[in-house]
Amino acid sequence: MSRPRAALLAAVLLLAGAWLFFSPASEDSTRSSTTSSGEGKTTTRSPSLRPTPEAERALRDSTAEQTIENDWTDLLAWLDSEPKPSSKEIRERLLALRVSWTEKDLQVLANALTRLLESGEDRNLGLAFRVGPHGFLQSWPTLRVFLLDVLAASDPELAAATARSVIAKTDSADEFAVSLRSLTRKGLARASDEELLTHFKTLLGRSEWKNSGGFGEAFDLPRLLGTTAAAEALARWEGNPKLRNRALDEFSADHPAEGIALVQADTPLEPAARAMLMARADPADAAQLAAVDQYLRDPLRQAGEINAFLESFPLRSATTGYRLYGKHPAPYTFETITAGDRAALQQVTRWMEDPALEAHRGELASLKERLEEWVNQAR
Repeated sequence: MSRPRAALLAAVLLLAGAWLFFSPASEDSTRSSTTSSGEGKTTTRSPSLRPTPEAERALRDSTAEQTIENDWTDLLAWLDSEPKPSSKEIRERLLALRVSWTEKDLQVLANALTRLLESGEDRNLGLAFRVGPHGFLQSWPTLRVFLLDVLAASDPELAAATARSVIAKTDSADEFAVSLRSLTRKGLARASDEELLTHFKTLLGRSEWKNSGGFGEAFDLPRLLGTTAAAEALARWEGNPKLRNRALDEFSADHPAEGIALVQADTPLEPAARAMLMARADPADAAQLAAVDQYLRDPLRQAGEINAFLESFPLRSATTGYRLYGKHPAPYTFETITAGDRAALQQVTRWMEDPALEAHRGELASLKERLEEWVNQAR
């Protein structure tokens, strides 16, 4: 065969091969191929297929769930090991674990945490019940309290459903208090004021919880609710008077009108507590100032109570720090204070000119002097 003819034949064969390669049939052949065995059987080999997005997500979720399970198992073994880890080491490990877990898919985390809670596994950690920013804890007395705390950050609605289950059957004040927090959050899972007050009354009835950190932190709930009914439930509690009066003071600092209503309703209160609630009145509010005037003129008020009121009015002290349920108490603004001082000074001047209040003239004079100094300083 001549060289030109051979070259032409080679070109034809090359074109034919290219046509076959790029044809649909050729594509099919690249997807699967068949071989014949010596026994005449045909074996089909299917190439590897790329996973679907759903399959990839399922794999990621499964891996995340297994990681959480492994973290939990390792944590239990570490807590049970000898020598026992220190409180500092436990807190630091839990803080790191919370960061690690909340970086995962939150729905996967919520489901995993729910299973861990349902297992009933728990450890006493020996840590304080300590509240941090946004009401989340910075220290957890038990592992179950830790799980409930992290669950609230992952799925608020699932946390609320879990909270109701825990509240109904727990014997732990700390679990009760942290679960109740999930029912106070704004959104679809937020419980009604009536339900929250019912749970608060249940907590007040558990006298065996009185020494729990979570029990004390739960006394912030009336301040969050801001209703006279919540304040009355607190006022009628016959437990620790120091805890009760502190909670009433924080309540009336945020809700002075409701605190006054509590006194006007003849709610059983200690004289000092009544004086404090009335001293929280906003002098710039005409209705509240009228209530204070009526209180001061009540002939049944004992001199000691009236003196305590006049020594404090207008009361603007404010506590600080993180709270489990509501925002942490905020200091009074400069504008609020100065407007209140001016209004209070005008009222005290009228009181001093009233012969009916002659018995309190000495205390009123001291109050007037104090208010005049404050008003002058603000100019």
